[in-house]
Amino acid sequence: MVELFYYRGTKPNFGDDLNELVWPAILSSGVFEIDDLVIVGIGSILSEEWIGKFEGSGKTVVILGAGTSYDLPPKAVSKWLVKAVRGPLTAKVIGMPEAAITDGAILLAAKPGLLPDRSDGGDVVFMPHHRSIRSARWEHIADRAGMRFVSPQQPVDDVLQAFAGAKLVVTEAMHGAIVADTMRIPWVPVMISPAFDEFKWRDWTSSMEVPLRPATISAGHGTDEWVYARMQTILSRHGIVPERTLNEAIAQDALVEYLKKRFDPSLKRALLQCRPSRARRVFAKLLFPARRLAESRAIADLKKVAVGPTFLSDPKVFAAKLQAMKEAVAEVEDLVRNARVDSGKRIASK
Repeated sequence: MVELFYYRGTKPNFGDDLNELVWPAILSSGVFEIDDLVIVGIGSILSEEWIGKFEGSGKTVVILGAGTSYDLPPKAVSKWLVKAVRGPLTAKVIGMPEAAITDGAILLAAKPGLLPDRSDGGDVVFMPHHRSIRSARWEHIADRAGMRFVSPQQPVDDVLQAFAGAKLVVTEAMHGAIVADTMRIPWVPVMISPAFDEFKWRDWTSSMEVPLRPATISAGHGTDEWVYARMQTILSRHGIVPERTLNEAIAQDALVEYLKKRFDPSLKRALLQCRPSRARRVFAKLLFPARRLAESRAIADLKKVAVGPTFLSDPKVFAAKLQAMKEAVAEVEDLVRNARVDSGKRIASK
């Protein structure tokens, strides 16, 4: 059986879990019968940390819409079949500009039935990143802002059904924006935590020719405000100012240096140390008026973004990217079909 490789955490996560919906529906059964084949699809896993282990494994590794982030790209990437990556930043950092298409989740639009029918509902959906679901009562905050809270840890089908009744998606989770765009629903990117990964967001938005202008949303809880303030201080001290650095004109070596700096182990450790102590969490629970104030700030921020600028890729750009991703899938199908004609051959890597 083919190995469908994507990040599997201890808790569900919408973007990663899309892999189990998309690929069994898009790829033929013949692809899934190949034993020495690895499909790397949706997610920020085109990195040495996650897939470097496949170097020297004897397996054919196919990249279909994955992106780089959280680490440097894998050393063996030039030996693999890179059919599509998430965007121009990933393509540049791996030295394959021709591979820039878009995120693999666009294939939700490639086959009828993968996406639920749109309803006439008028919900404004709010989805934070899973790492921002800390202390704040986001469901309550969203409700007070006139929005429907959707957790990225809900089952994929539940999230898609919620989106189907939405007129707008306000999201800190990148795949919330990608799926909204795929469903042709306007979306607004927001940043709650300073850990917001601008590299992967800008990679995807550039692929769809949409500007990245995230609105800042208050943390919704005093403890989280304290944590995020410390994190921002640490990032600034390390010179992490991505909005001044990341653009399509940036050189490959500068991109590599940015990734080295942004995901340096010492920086990761410093950010992890920002977690509040148990005593601080208990103390914060006792400060009811402070909690109310923190929630009111988040509510006001959400109300503001709901009536501000929204984003949606141009229909012609969307159609072109979807077609290009379909063609990348067809190339994989051709490789498998040709390998199966002569059972004495393996699928040829680069």
